[in-house]
Amino acid sequence: MGRAGRDYRPSSRPGRAGGASAGIIARFRAHPIVSSRTWLPVVGLFAVAVTLGSGHVCARLAFTNGVNVLTAATLRSLCAALLLLVLLRLRRTPVLPLPREFGATLVLGLLIAAQTVLIQVAVALMPATLAILFFYTYPFFTGLGAAMLGDERFSGRLAVALVAAFAGLALVLGVGAEPVSLAGLAAAIGAALTFAAAVVLTPRLAPGIAAPLRTFYMLAATAALFVAVLSATLDVQLPQNEPGWIGLAGLVLFYAAGITGLFLLLPLLGPVQSSVVLNLEPVAVAIIAWIALGEALTGVQVAGAVIVVAAVILFQVTARPAAVRGGR
Repeated sequence: MGRAGRDYRPSSRPGRAGGASAGIIARFRAHPIVSSRTWLPVVGLFAVAVTLGSGHVCARLAFTNGVNVLTAATLRSLCAALLLLVLLRLRRTPVLPLPREFGATLVLGLLIAAQTVLIQVAVALMPATLAILFFYTYPFFTGLGAAMLGDERFSGRLAVALVAAFAGLALVLGVGAEPVSLAGLAAAIGAALTFAAAVVLTPRLAPGIAAPLRTFYMLAATAALFVAVLSATLDVQLPQNEPGWIGLAGLVLFYAAGITGLFLLLPLLGPVQSSVVLNLEPVAVAIIAWIALGEALTGVQVAGAVIVVAAVILFQVTARPAAVRGGR
């Protein structure tokens, strides 16, 4: 701010205009809209949303060319754990001996594994668009969970942003009046609850472990669980052709990069802000599918995407910086 801005003093004369101006300036100085420290993680999380969305588009190729859910879940979890291991080695961070709080990271790993299974069950029991829409109730659960734990207040601003984003997602996904399977609905809501729990608890569980190491333990636990199930069932289904292999490779790599980035950035923004930004993921899926697969985008879907983006931007512009917890 220039010299004139620093030397500004509100008028001592009473008046509504002077009082209102002073209040606006005081709020702006206390919580400036433009802050690289706040917006850089937001940009990073937007990249995470695009990366995860790319993984979903690749998953369509993989699943339509012979790959089953268990094989994909196992490979993508293993790749994510290996990526974290490489990052830890580059940082010269030892993985062993296991810290005292290691057990808490296993809880996070189980939550991620449960979310993966439940969302796939939901997609199998009901239209995929409905399953994804119901899964995206997790930002509501994240906000409620953070409020219950005293991390953040469930404000009116948050409620408006979440409702607007949810309405926009319904338009993007093209959801209409369709019969709903109660079992599918339960699975989708279960996936939302488990993912919200992982997002809310990640900065709280094992705060003594640095974020990269904590994320590695979490993803390694998820991978170990899927490897055990795959070994017991021997239900390995690999791609049947080249497009299937391209889809599987993209799914594994994009998921590994996206989920790693998410849980490394999570302590910087907090669970609520992170969940609001991640509403952009289905929008990214629709746009990437339009570009890569030639899937049509209707005017209603574009309008929905604009609503989601506007809700996310408005929430971020008016957000207060999140307290950093366990993000070393």
